[in-house]
Amino acid sequence: MARKREREHDVDTSMPQHKKRAQGSKSSAKSSEQQLPQLPPILDPSIAKSAFTHVGMLNTQAPSSESYERLEFLGDSYLGFLSAQIVHSRYPNFDPGKLSQARQLLVCNSTFAGFSTRYKFNERALLPVEIRAQEDHRGKLWTKTMGDLFEAYVGAIITSNPDHGYAIIDNWMTELWEPLLSSQVEADEINRNAKQELSVKIMTKATKITYSDDAPMQKSSLKGRDIFFVKVCYTGLGYQDFWLGAGKGSSKSEAGYVAASKALQHPGLPAIMEKKKEQDLINAAKKKELEEEQREKRHPKEG
Repeated sequence: MARKREREHDVDTSMPQHKKRAQGSKSSAKSSEQQLPQLPPILDPSIAKSAFTHVGMLNTQAPSSESYERLEFLGDSYLGFLSAQIVHSRYPNFDPGKLSQARQLLVCNSTFAGFSTRYKFNERALLPVEIRAQEDHRGKLWTKTMGDLFEAYVGAIITSNPDHGYAIIDNWMTELWEPLLSSQVEADEINRNAKQELSVKIMTKATKITYSDDAPMQKSSLKGRDIFFVKVCYTGLGYQDFWLGAGKGSSKSEAGYVAASKALQHPGLPAIMEKKKEQDLINAAKKKELEEEQREKRHPKEG
């Protein structure tokens, strides 16, 4: 019997509207880990068994094909090709160096090990004691083994379904890689001058711009892929904690830049800028008047 398909409920992790943020933030960290596409099945039971069997668990007479090594070779090779094809098509403005970096993020051991863990491959794998002993502290050998398991699973899908296996992998991996692919575009398009540009447009005397958490950090099983949420608000000139925008990024700093970029597009920004311009004229007039008063005190007119 073919192994039963594993599911995890699809969860909408898109940011809610401003008025819904407080309600949505309570479950945001959990939802990030739940957003997994359905795991494609391995159609042949003997191939499925091999896909989760480490060569160290075979007796000396058993052929190596009963372990996941050959399947891993196929999966690794195809994932390398597919990832190169995807980043080449997705990022037409990336030079070869940036394309290599983007591809490496998709196919590195830590990425595949994270997928294996989220699909609970670690619970299905038949592993030698010395490898299983590393499960708690997740050392390099454990990470590599989990990465190899994921590649083997990909190879097993292809081998057990020669007519449609490649298309299944293409669709599954494109969906599974999407958060990493999106993060590459977002990081490349971040305007790191946005905070300064926003300050110049609306900051004046007795006003302030505040950047603060918009939702709890979403913890990712992939190393370095935690997501931070930041909002930007404005106080002064008749406004009190006026929401201008929000952003997300792999650090609070990045999220702040994105939030400032969104604020620069806020439909209410021109009105604030107009009030700021009027206030600047008032401030300039007061400054000039004060300077004249001080000058008269230093050089009083003769009667």
